[in-house]
This record gives sequence, C-alpha cells and structure tokens, in this order.
Amino acid sequence: MRIPVVGVLVGLLVLAGLQPAAAASTPGKVGLVSFVGANYSRTHDTTSLSLDWSDIRSAKKYQVFMSRSYSMSKAKTYTVRSSKITVSGLSRGRDYFFQVRGINGSKKGKKSTRVGRTTIVRPGPTKGMLAVRVMTYNLCSAVCDQKSTTRYPWVRTSATSPTPRQPAALERIAAASPDVLATQEAGELTTPPPGYAEAINVSAKRLYYKASRFDLADKPAYEYGSKDKNGCRATTAPDAQTGHVFLGWHAKGCRYAVWAELVEKSTGRHFLTFDVHTVAGTNSTAVTNRRAEMNLLFAAAAQVNTANLPVVFAGDFNSHKNRTPDVVGAAMKAHNFRDAYDLARTVERQHLNSYNNFKTAPVISYKWGDHVDHVYVNPWRSRVDAWRNIVLIGADGRLVKPIPSDHSPLVIDVRLG
Repeated sequence: MRIPVVGVLVGLLVLAGLQPAAAASTPGKVGLVSFVGANYSRTHDTTSLSLDWSDIRSAKKYQVFMSRSYSMSKAKTYTVRSSKITVSGLSRGRDYFFQVRGINGSKKGKKSTRVGRTTIVRPGPTKGMLAVRVMTYNLCSAVCDQKSTTRYPWVRTSATSPTPRQPAALERIAAASPDVLATQEAGELTTPPPGYAEAINVSAKRLYYKASRFDLADKPAYEYGSKDKNGCRATTAPDAQTGHVFLGWHAKGCRYAVWAELVEKSTGRHFLTFDVHTVAGTNSTAVTNRRAEMNLLFAAAAQVNTANLPVVFAGDFNSHKNRTPDVVGAAMKAHNFRDAYDLARTVERQHLNSYNNFKTAPVISYKWGDHVDHVYVNPWRSRVDAWRNIVLIGADGRLVKPIPSDHSPLVIDVRLG
C-alpha cells in the first residue's frame, strides 16, 4: 500500500514530539465599536477621534475602515494590533464613519456595524473658564403612572405597591452631583433634591441649581402672567431672574421652556440656562411645530440675554440626527450652538439611547446614538470635557430595576467662557 507523503511527514513529526501547525481560525465579528475620546489640535487646526472595542478571539490584528460617508465609500484603512485606535488629522466639524474587523493571517472576520461621530468644530477658549456640570433628565413622574407604561409607580401608593421610581431617580442625581439640573415631566418631584434649590417650575419643567455654589441673579422675581383662550400664558418679561418662554399651543397643550440666570457665589460670574421640552412626534405636523418652537425659543433668548452671557440649552428636544429633518439641530447650528456630544473630549455609553422606553435590555443605536435628550452650548464660548449617559447597567448587562424613567439622564461637564 502506498503511503502518502503527507502521512509520512505527520508521522515523523509525531515521533519527533512535534505537532503540525493548526490552521488559522477565522476571527469572529467585532462587536460594538465605541468612541472614547476626541481632541482638537490648535497647532494644525485638525481633530482626532479615539475608538475602542472588545478583543476578538483569534484576531491577531485589526483593520479599521474610515469614511466620510455612511456607505463607507472611499474608505481609508488602518491596521492595528490592539483593540483601540486614535485617528488624527481629521477635518473639524465633519462626520466620520468607522467599521472594524479582525484579521488572523489570511483569514478575515466580518466587519462591525458602522458607527459615526462628528468631530469637534472649535477648540473653545482656554482661559477664564467657569466649570459647570449639567444634567438633563426627563423623569416622566406623572405621565408614565397615568399611562401605566411601567409597573413601578413614581411614589409608593400602598404598602403592597411595587418599588417606587423616585428614590432611584434621586440616587442617579446624587451620584452625578450636577451644578444645574434640568428636569422635564417632573411635576411630581415636589421637593427639591437634597442640596438643590428650585429656580423655576412651569408645566412640569423644574430647573434646579446647587445651592452651595450658585444663586439666582439679583433681578426681579418671576411672575406667571395671565392666560389666553387656550389657557396658555405668554412669555414673561425678559429682565427677571427666571422666566418662561411660550413655545405655542401644540399637540393639544401649551408648550413652554423655562430659564434662569445663575451667578457663582465665589466669583460673581453669570450665565443663563434654559430647560426645554419640545413637542414629540415624527410626522410632518410635529416637525413643523418643533421648528416653530425653536424659532420662538431663540427669539425669547435674544431678549433675555442682553448682557451676552454664556448660555446652556438642556432638555428633551424629541429630535436627533437620524430623525430627518432634525429641525432642532439645524436651529441650534444656525445660532452657533452645537450638541455637547459632538464637542466632548470623552464620551461614555454614547450608543445607549437616552430614551430607554423602560426596556431592561439596553436600547442601542449604532449610527449616532439617536438621543432625544441634549445639552447644547456655543463651541466658540465653551469647552466640553465629558458627555455621559449614566444609565445604570447591572452585572447581567441589563438596566437595573426599578428603571426610574423612560429616559436616562445625561451628564455634561462643560467650561463656559
């Protein structure tokens, strides 16, 4: 019987105490690719993005594909040995999309899902900055109870009722310790969180500030004003320390934003913060109404801000880049404001949608994050150090119960110039 040459070679290797090399395994598909950092080079007027992903079994190195288009056309390819990369020399204020795949010799794994990020548009000032931590949080305190969208009530209604949501919400607030807390649908949060003072409360939008550090500007007190035929109250006088902006009668309700002029006790520095909740919905009527609301918001802001103070807009805007047209983002850009997420040097859990819909499985949006909650600042007058989605995830990878709200709180560290 003729013995194949291959068989003879294998036998000799075994006799010699050696084993034939195993065939290279194909790496698995790369999971979620996250943006963990961004920067701006003042020297070269360019930006950078840092990405990270989990190690993939059998991957000896990784190919990173970058394109200016979501179709990934004309993609530039980078090869790295570790599961992270920083890409420099990028244009400022531009969209970039990335995919990653593992490589093992000639074997190539499947590419990851595409993710996108807009680079920082401006570096912001470097001196004389006022550091402020801002939290925006739609609490759904009453509406979610009324609609029974969760079995957990805002407060315990009886000895046998399920665990209430309010303590969990207050825990999130205490853990983040924001300087400014902009809440929406917070009508049932009748007592300010410990350490905070309430600046204003209109139509379930409650705006709080850390009492140990800030105070309201020394100006006339807020006056609500008379109602119109729909029961709506006109925009208040712009020269008060706080006030509300009437955004129109939309979706069978009076729409408002609220604002406050705050002053840091130790330095006497002033800034304005607005708490906004635009109308919900994706149809053409909702889009038209949101556009009108933004126009009214900026018209009122111009009247309020005669001293040209730094401004922070925070709230539930019911709009994002993937919701075409993003009339909120367009209006902000037209007035020189940008989403703090696109300006942040570090980001955390950006792919977990800020609208969780009370689902214990994290709602992941790969392309942009699809957050309806935002903080907007002027990149020419501010620098954003960090953006965080502080949704609480347990060891099992699911949201911890009771989930306080159908929105997760966003926390932004910004320095105002």
